[in-house]
Amino acid sequence: MAGHKPSHADLTNAANDGVVRIGSRVQVRYSGHDGEPDEFAIVAHEDADAMADRVSVESPIGRALLGHRAGERVLFRAPGGVTGATLVKVR
Repeated sequence: MAGHKPSHADLTNAANDGVVRIGSRVQVRYSGHDGEPDEFAIVAHEDADAMADRVSVESPIGRALLGHRAGERVLFRAPGGVTGATLVKVR
């Protein structure tokens, strides 16, 4: 719509639609790993901090998760080779 200014409801729905984007907190279970899933936030490169569970959107796992939803599986290149992960939860 021309001239449509997004309302708070529009922005809230977009942010809570379950799709991974910058600012999302995710839970991920890596292939072959048992136990609790890892949880971290997807952030801009300059805000990344592994010790604070903030992963860069430009990292291999960050790029792989963008645009995906809970239950989906992604593949990405890690230092040890191609690795798989299942997206458990997106908030």
